[in-house]
Amino acid sequence: MTTQQPQKRRGKRKTTKEMQRVYLRRRIVVGAVALVLLALIGFGIYKLATSVFATYHDHGGAAASNSSVSGNRKKATSSKKSDNSDQDKANQSSVKKCGAKDVKLELTPVSQSVGVGGTLDFKATIRYEGGDSCLVDASNDSRILTISNVSGAGSSSDAGAGSGNGKTKGGQGNDVIWSSAVCPADPRNLLMAKGDKDVQKITWPADSTGSTCVPDEQLPRVERGTYLAQLNLKGHPGVKSEKVPITVE
Repeated sequence: MTTQQPQKRRGKRKTTKEMQRVYLRRRIVVGAVALVLLALIGFGIYKLATSVFATYHDHGGAAASNSSVSGNRKKATSSKKSDNSDQDKANQSSVKKCGAKDVKLELTPVSQSVGVGGTLDFKATIRYEGGDSCLVDASNDSRILTISNVSGAGSSSDAGAGSGNGKTKGGQGNDVIWSSAVCPADPRNLLMAKGDKDVQKITWPADSTGSTCVPDEQLPRVERGTYLAQLNLKGHPGVKSEKVPITVE
């Protein structure tokens, strides 16, 4: 019987210098690839962050730019308006104001009578009759409508802003009971030339004004009777319309 001898275990393979170099090259390649991947990932993150920041910056910059443009436009518009206003003032200052010989006033009531507590409309006309162009203020406190009492007529009450016995701003004397000049009005300057006329409506609420501006509902109503209406131009006593009789019934 043959007895087999146990085989000897093979020993560990010896690593040669050539194999060591191969392993080293592999590690270097793997490390380089990993570095490249990390670099690409980092670059991608950087580009994304840069893009987001640029988008936000562009939107903010556009808004700021639009705001600046809008502000510049407003400044330009304001400057243009100011220049135009200054130019208008300069042009007006070089034009004379209308005098007594330049304009004529005409007054026409819509009706010759009005009930107590009612209202009466008048057509107030400024007609140019001069030779050279001139400026006239056609506002209600410059081209003034006055109502005067006659034949003992007057206000129905002495309460409120005043009665018919006091002299009123722009009035013709102690008999003026109502005036359109009591309440201030914005200037309404008209440049008038040959053939021009200005027609405006003025309403008398059949009440009596005092020396201060008071709402119509707080003013005393006039009594039945005959009254005289007339237009006159402030600062020019000679410029006035014919007196028009009206009746409060």
